[in-house]
Amino acid sequence: MKSRTLLSRLDEARATALDFVSFGFVNLLHARHPLPPDFRAQWDRFTAEWADRPVEDFYRIPDNFVPPELPERGRLLFPSPYPGEHEPNNRAAFDFFPCRQGWAAPTMILAHGLMSVSDIGYRLWARRLNSRGWNAVFVHLPYHYSRRLPWHFHGELCIGGHLLRSAAGIRQSVVECRIVLQQLQKKGGQLFGGWGTSYGGWMMALLGCFEPLLQRMVLVEPILHIDNAIWRSPSSVSLRAALRRVGLGPGDTAGSMRLVCPASQKPLLAPEHILMLAGEFDRIAPPAEIEELARLWGGAHYACFPQGHVGYTLMPESFRMVQELWPSDFASGTSFTAPVQESKSDALDLA
Repeated sequence: MKSRTLLSRLDEARATALDFVSFGFVNLLHARHPLPPDFRAQWDRFTAEWADRPVEDFYRIPDNFVPPELPERGRLLFPSPYPGEHEPNNRAAFDFFPCRQGWAAPTMILAHGLMSVSDIGYRLWARRLNSRGWNAVFVHLPYHYSRRLPWHFHGELCIGGHLLRSAAGIRQSVVECRIVLQQLQKKGGQLFGGWGTSYGGWMMALLGCFEPLLQRMVLVEPILHIDNAIWRSPSSVSLRAALRRVGLGPGDTAGSMRLVCPASQKPLLAPEHILMLAGEFDRIAPPAEIEELARLWGGAHYACFPQGHVGYTLMPESFRMVQELWPSDFASGTSFTAPVQESKSDALDLA
């Protein structure tokens, strides 16, 4: 018992040290981007515009949007249906990794964490999914990878005090994934999943609340309570200071958080098709929050492992667990038929 307790303490100390360095780096990046003088007025206009509108409108695919033709493999690029202020970010990007069975087989959307700098680990997971009879599609989330601005770190403008830019990126992510899923269905796809880590888990959680085609969901340390992430997280010290300098406090942001907060929504897929993993020492996505939402979402599968927010444990564990929870889905070479719809990678991601 003593040796196990000591090991647990060492795990916690290591996770805390790694997270502390990561949080400090994120706070330094936030501090590089002061808010414009009229940000308070911009925020007030945004909150007034969306005060009485349903959240579904925020994630609606525009009626006049022309969907792209999907490639058999390689990279898909298309104009974002909701362009923002930075042109390099206004081009949606997805990397396609088909399995031998082709696009009629199940497809998993892989969504990386905040400030992910390498897709090597995700390519590994794509190959492992391929070996189990799944296609994989890796999404470039806003301001990351091909959408990164020159002379900026990956994801530097993705999350910060500029909450309007953050909300716009979240909207882009969800709507662009909806477009790709609907086009994959036209290619014969019947079963679709979303697998997201931290920031990517946040996106996949929202996707599962607004896109009925998503039928499996794996959320690894997802960010779920956005107010808490802004006003309590140790990675948001600079963010909070910037908001307070323009006169914004928790009461001013709470109302509009419903647009981007998974904890304010209900998934469209059945709870037995949702797996949520937490890190025991995580201060960004606390395990108590993830476990509570798993319960509120009708009893989704939940597990917790000794890791901080940054680490390599949870992605392998999630891959092991999905094969145990949904064995018929991951039997290589199986002929897949979708059920009736019910109403972290090895790369080091900071959040």
